[in-house]
Amino acid sequence: MSAPTTTAPSPFLVTGGAGFVGSHLTDALLAQGHTVVVLDDLSTGDRANLAAAWPNPRLRFVRGSALDARLVTELAGRCATVVHLATEGATPVADAARRHGSRLLVAADGPVDDPEATVVRLHDTVGPRQSPRSGAVLPRLAEQAVAGLTLTIHGDGTGRLRLTHVADTVDALLRLLAEPAAVGRFLDVAGEQETAVADLAGVLVERSGSPSSLRFVPYEDGGGRAPVPDTAPLRELTGWRARLGLLDIADAALVEAGGAYGVVPTGAARI
Repeated sequence: MSAPTTTAPSPFLVTGGAGFVGSHLTDALLAQGHTVVVLDDLSTGDRANLAAAWPNPRLRFVRGSALDARLVTELAGRCATVVHLATEGATPVADAARRHGSRLLVAADGPVDDPEATVVRLHDTVGPRQSPRSGAVLPRLAEQAVAGLTLTIHGDGTGRLRLTHVADTVDALLRLLAEPAAVGRFLDVAGEQETAVADLAGVLVERSGSPSSLRFVPYEDGGGRAPVPDTAPLRELTGWRARLGLLDIADAALVEAGGAYGVVPTGAARI
């Protein structure tokens, strides 16, 4: 079941909209007929992520920071909905949305200073446009497997992941934006299958046919345990379920990394 159209066509402000998740959400909102204002300082985002959206007359790109309260307030005043995906600036964005009465959805790990905001915690989102240099585990291991290099695993490999393809993450965000009862809620977005990092590495080696071996190295900072996601509230509220499983995600990551060793892409995992 595809995500419902968020609302009648309306203007959205997406901070961090040239980033990994933000650019995919921008594409989806434009496809639904909305106008999208992207605010991004390009410190981690990339104009290339918006290549498909760039010719669309309903896209406006503003290079700037979500920490710039004056700019954020100006842009939020023109938009009915604000989606904050930038790594910084939650407070000025929340202030601007509250001042103008805009609907607010924020990606964060904890509460936001706006009781009307929908807050989502995104767990292990992966997919096209995610750079191996981002620090995410999957694209780095996929790149090493495709290159035939040793796969480097930090710690003992027992750390757990709930990989979520960005197509499913965007589906969840669209459903929440279309759901009035999501106002004021804090919700986890995570895939259904849990896997250990070492097992993920093994899957990538097997699926790619790579000669790579695994190497375990200590965490420089001692590591840390990620919060355990609970997706039941999201399912109950919106009917959302992740459609793409571990093998779909692994195959798509290998293709994104170069597709050596004859990996066949999983079409459903490509957006």
